This record gives sequence, C-alpha cells and structure tokens, in this order.
Amino acid sequence: MIQRSGNVRAGLLLLIFFIAQLGIFIPNASVVKAANNGLALKPLMGWSSYSLQVYHNNSSWINATNIKAQSDAMHTTLQSHGYNYINVDAGWNGGIDGYGRPVPSTTLYPLGIVDLINYVHANGQKFGLYGIPGLSPQAYNADLPIYGAPGCSMQDIAVQPLTTSDYWGLGYKIDFTNPCAQSYIDSIADLYDSWGVDFLKFDSVTPGSGHNDTTIDARGDVKAWSDALAPYGIWLELSWALDINYIDYWKQYANGWRVDWDIECYCGTSGLTTWANIARTFPKAEEWWRHGSPGGWNDFDSLDVGNGAMDGITQDERRTAMTLWAMSSAQLYTGNDLTNLDSFGIGLLTNDEVIAVNQAGRPAHPVSTATNQQVWYANNGDGSYTVGLVNLGSSAATVTVNWSDIGLGGAASVRDLWTHTDLGTYNTGYSSVSLASHASRLLRVVSQGGSLAVNDDDTGIKYTGNWSRSYNRGLGDFKDDVHFTQTNNDYFEYTFNGTGIDLITEKDSSQGNIDIYVDGVFKQTVSTYNATRQAQQKVYGITGLANGSHTLKAVKKTGTYMLLDKLSFSVASPIQVNDTDAGISYTGTWSLSSARGFGDFKDDVHYTMNNNDYFQYTFTGTGVELITEKDSSQGNIDIYVDNVFKETVSTYNSTRLAQQTVYKISGLTPGSHTIKAVKKTGTYMLLDKLSFVSTKVQYNNTDPGISYTGTWSLNGSRGFGDYNDDVHFTQTNNDYFQFTFTGTGIELITEKEAGQGDVDIYVDNVFKQTVSTYNATRLTNQVVYGISGLTSGSHTLKAVKKTGTFMLLDSLRVTP
Repeated sequence: MIQRSGNVRAGLLLLIFFIAQLGIFIPNASVVKAANNGLALKPLMGWSSYSLQVYHNNSSWINATNIKAQSDAMHTTLQSHGYNYINVDAGWNGGIDGYGRPVPSTTLYPLGIVDLINYVHANGQKFGLYGIPGLSPQAYNADLPIYGAPGCSMQDIAVQPLTTSDYWGLGYKIDFTNPCAQSYIDSIADLYDSWGVDFLKFDSVTPGSGHNDTTIDARGDVKAWSDALAPYGIWLELSWALDINYIDYWKQYANGWRVDWDIECYCGTSGLTTWANIARTFPKAEEWWRHGSPGGWNDFDSLDVGNGAMDGITQDERRTAMTLWAMSSAQLYTGNDLTNLDSFGIGLLTNDEVIAVNQAGRPAHPVSTATNQQVWYANNGDGSYTVGLVNLGSSAATVTVNWSDIGLGGAASVRDLWTHTDLGTYNTGYSSVSLASHASRLLRVVSQGGSLAVNDDDTGIKYTGNWSRSYNRGLGDFKDDVHFTQTNNDYFEYTFNGTGIDLITEKDSSQGNIDIYVDGVFKQTVSTYNATRQAQQKVYGITGLANGSHTLKAVKKTGTYMLLDKLSFSVASPIQVNDTDAGISYTGTWSLSSARGFGDFKDDVHYTMNNNDYFQYTFTGTGVELITEKDSSQGNIDIYVDNVFKETVSTYNSTRLAQQTVYKISGLTPGSHTIKAVKKTGTYMLLDKLSFVSTKVQYNNTDPGISYTGTWSLNGSRGFGDYNDDVHFTQTNNDYFQFTFTGTGIELITEKEAGQGDVDIYVDNVFKQTVSTYNATRLTNQVVYGISGLTSGSHTLKAVKKTGTFMLLDSLRVTP
C-alpha cells in the first residue's frame, strides 16, 4: 500500500515538474488577503480533493469547474454545520515563475487560481493548497534569483552535494543555514497570501513519510514554512505518517500532523477506502491522542463516509469511522464527492451532537485495546464524558463501559448521540448488547453527582514549563504514570466545572513545596516531601466551591521534582423533581397517570389534553432540564424561563420513548428561576420530571467524610431509586452518624418506609428536632430534615436512631 501510494502521488508531482520545465512564468499579482481568525483553536472542518483524485485516477480532476461544484455543494449541505475549508491537493500548479515560485496551471484554472479562490471565499469558505519540501531541479539548474532578496539565487541555498528533499526524490534539499533560504520560502508565502490562500498541506515531511530517521530531514523546511506563513495566518498541516518521536517539533511549528499513511485504498472505482484502512487508525489514535489540543490537532486523513457504495465500506463502518474521527478530535474533513452525498452520509456528516464532540477538543483514549470490543472515553471536565463503544471484531458482541474504568464515581445518565436519545440513568456502567461487527455507539455520559478522576495525561490539564511524562513505573501511581518537572516555577492548571477538587501525587524525599491557587487566589503552600516514597497521596483539597467553573493551579517552589499523579473533582448532583412534587403548579385540567410500566421516573406522569394548559416550577440553581416521554400522540410545547419565551420544543416521536430531555438550559445566574411549559399541539402533553442544577453539593452515604458509630451496614444495588442505588442502615437504637461540612445549610435525604421510625437531629452539638422517617409505603429520595441560613463556615450534622426497626442514610446535600 505504501509503495502504491507513493507511486500515485509521485505521478501527480512528476506531472508538475514536467510542466514546469516547459517554461518560466511571471504570475499576475492579486490583492486578495487570507482570513486570520485565530488558527486551530478547534479541529479543522472541510473537504480535501485527494480521495477523488485517486478515485478518478485523473490528475486534471482538480479543475476550476469541479472545485467550484464542491464548494457550492459544501455551501448548501455542510457549511451550516461548521465545514468551511476547500483544500486542493497535489497537481494544481503548472510551472514556476522567474523566481522559482509555483504558478497555477492555466489548463486547470483558465481564469486564474485567484478567480477560483475568490469564488470559494464568496461562498464563505477558506481555500487550501498543497506543497512539498525542497527546491525544484529546474529552478536550481537555471540558478533563478530569489524574489525580494538581492544577491540571492537558487544555487546559493541548495545543500551540497545535492541531496534529495522528499520521499519521492523530486527536489533538492535546502540549506537553511543560509539566510537566502528563508527569503525564498518567504517569497512563496507572500505569493500565496496575495492569492488569498488560507491553508497549506505540506507533504512528504520527514522524519516520517516512510523515512523515520534523519536521512531525509524536512524539519528545517517545516520551521521555515511555519515562520513564513505565520504573518498571514495561513494554516500549516503536515503530512504524512509523521514520526511521533518528533511530536514536540511538529507541535511547535504546525497546526496539524498526519499520523498514518493515506486513507485511500487505491482501488480505483471500487471504493474510496476500505475497512482495513479505517481499523488501522484505532491503534494510531491510541498512540497519538495526548498530543491533540488547541493550536494543533491529530490528522487521520480524509473521512470518506458520505457517498454510500462509493465509499467502499458498510453503513456500520461509515458510522464507526465518523465516531473515531469525532471522539478523537481529529481534523474533520471529508474526501467525498459533495455533489453526490447520500442521505445516510449527510446524516453522519451533519449530526451536530457528534460534531460538537469533535470540536470540543478532548481526544478520547481507550480503556484497553486487549480485545476487539473496546471502550474509548474522554473526561470533558464538566461532569460529562464522551464514551465510544466499538466492536472491531468480525461478529456481534456486547461492549460494556464500567464507570469505575473511566474514573466516574456514582450514577450517570447516558445519551446516544447518533440517535439523539436519552437512554436513562445507570449506577455502575452501560452495555451495548449484541453490537454488530464493525459497529459503534457514541455516548454522552453525565455524572449525577460524585467524584471524577482526572489522570495526569488528561488533555484538559495544561502544563507550563519543562514537564515530562513517566509511565510503566510500577510504583502504585494511578494509571501507573505521572507528569514531572525539575524546574522551579513550572506549573500546571486545570479548569473544571464542579464544587471541589483534590490534588493527588506521590510524596518522596526528592520532592518539596508546591504553591496552590484556586481561581487565581493563592490558597496555601503544601509539602510533597516524605522520607520514603508514598503513592497516591492527597496533598491538597478544597470543597464547598460554588457550583460552576473553577481553575486549580499548582506551582513548583522547592525540591528536585514536582509530580502530578491525578486530580479528583466533585460534581454537584442534579436535583430530581418528580411530576408529583408539591412545588410544581399545574394550571388547567391535568391528571396523574401512575403504574405505567413504560420506564418513567417513579413510574408516573402528569398529563393534559388541553392546549394552553401549563405548569410552572420555581427552583434555586443555575440550570434546569424538562424530562418527559416522546410519543406519536404528543406535540409541541412552548418554554419560558423567568417569563421570557425561549423556544418551542417537540415531544413527538413515532414510537414511545421514556425519560427524554426535551429542553435544557444552563449558565443561569445563581439564584431563583422559574420554568413554565405550555401545551400547544398534539393530543397530550406530559411531564415526567424536572432536573435542576443547584449550587448544592450532594454526598453519598459512602462518602469518607461521614463517620458511622454503632453497627451500620451498607446495602447496595437496591433498585428502589436511592441516590447511587445504595444506603447505610442500622437496627440499633442510639447508633448515629456525623458529617462535618463547610457551608450555610444541609439536607438529610433518606427513604421513608413502614419499618422506619424517629431520628434525633443535632447541628453543631445542639439538638434541633426529632424527625419521622415512617411511611406506610416506601418513598425514596425524601428530605427528612433541612436547615439553612447557617453562618458560612464549618458545621457538623449528627443524626441518632431513636425508634423503628431501621434507620437509613441515603445522602446529604450541602448548601455552600
């Protein structure tokens, strides 16, 4: 495959060099300027011509007519979803000018390439071209002068003796120790900018491109082109099959880098690619995932999933390719014929929830690649995870993600991003049963409150200074690796959405002090010194932060080393409000339907059949979700927040779907807000539950901060709807628990049931009241005691069993 790839592309390039020998041209100047809106803050989205060039085996395929047609098709179908690059690959130029600079083919672009670039720009898109390292032999042989560099010519800048510069041996290596060499590259960049070029694919970069050594070394070319393009904001993309050992160099000078050989199968009209070429990208994704971040992204090559049979892969394989590209935050460009996309391909390429995963810039990595049934995940830093379930095997199999494997403590909700379907809340993990061969699922998993582990190699952690990663240590570190630095004042930062965070590292005799900042405020200096090595030590923690975005920063001050093993941040629990909650006010002719057996929360809903009936609910928090069924008998609902109309949402679906989030808003100012939902169309409007994001922090009964005195036991996997599906219980009177918290209030949440009785409550050692936990039937998630208005600071809640067969604790909820 590699040799065939080289021959096909070499054929395109040889055509360029052959044409260039026919004459020397002076191009017309242009005043068109490239856009400069900040480069590679997110992975690129667009289209590349090379797959179709190979498919048609026609070096003239990239003519103005065809490229304009692709631009128009992108504008119509894909552009509103973020695709905006039109990149033309090898074979676009037809010679060189009197200064050794490439000029466009007049055959391909009879009106000039600037006409084509202006056309693409008029469609609201950016335009890319292709190049390779080195100096063309004809420019060297003619010893052409270098534009804008008096006294400099081509023979001044060639390495002597003459040395090949690329995989195909088409050009001569440039000597970048001579200042004239940079002037030559600058002159070409000036020309590209004058045409309006926004992107340059730079191919045959070594080490890489079949030469993973320095026998052919294009690093000088990469730096020179990076420096030349930077003033114009032209994106530099490196290709192909780059050597990962030089990743720091690629990251310093480029906005993207190809991690493997061509995705094309070179099958002619049998297909653009094959499953084998997709499957081999998975191990490359595992190898490279740590290196994709704002400023530079991993490039998996063209995503050929939009044309159906022309793609050469099945529908399941097409979706799996899109899943891999999306969850890996790979450059998202397709090589398909955009004028001939099928409906399935359009659905893949325009799924905005999947695109959002790609553009979030959090590359996923595998739990393990030991089998063909793989779980890939990324911690998004906000209580959510992107999870990909993939079956690379040849037959159907079940693929399971365990929350503990991805660092998630507690229950989590699951949403299928391909079907836009909420799948429910799961306590320990989720299984995709009988996932077809080569098929995949792409999920959004959201913690329902608890702690989330962040390994030191998480792409959300930003290291400043001379940090390195040490792995396979065998010392008991989390995931068996750490990041470390030896330089004082080096630091790391991590931004998360939550209510608290812990810093966990090793302690050792070679380590010293670290300064800790939260949200830019110095908190304290902590010591990581110990006479002997201790792994996974918590050296700093903070709780009681307002639920929202916070940044932890840790700065090395003393000692030989500073290490980071992991972080663990706490996420506030969404507060679930059943449709029967007394706080919901129903206006109109609403009824309660219970014992439905359809999977609704607490197995009931409220419903109305009258248009303009509505409900309202006032909550204290920063966001809210409306969860209900979707069904063929349901229609549209108008949503208002704080009396302001937000949108009309549809609750229609051809089949019944339970527990569907039909409206969600976040980022509200902390405080009191009201949601109102009004029936507009359909036979029925239903309410199952509301879920709002509070500033309160929920602690499960298993939290280590809770101390139990007496004969308490843990009862898990109850299936009754308890928080995290477990409770602690005792049968002995005068047994008690205590919990010390930082905040202004606390709620005690437990079950009520016929076997339970009275509990005495103390706050800060002062008796407050006796509360009853008795009820004739079981009720879960019941607030049996709450206090607010405490002075901000440390307080202790104590609860003592007085009567009844059992006393239970489910969870505690603290108001910061």
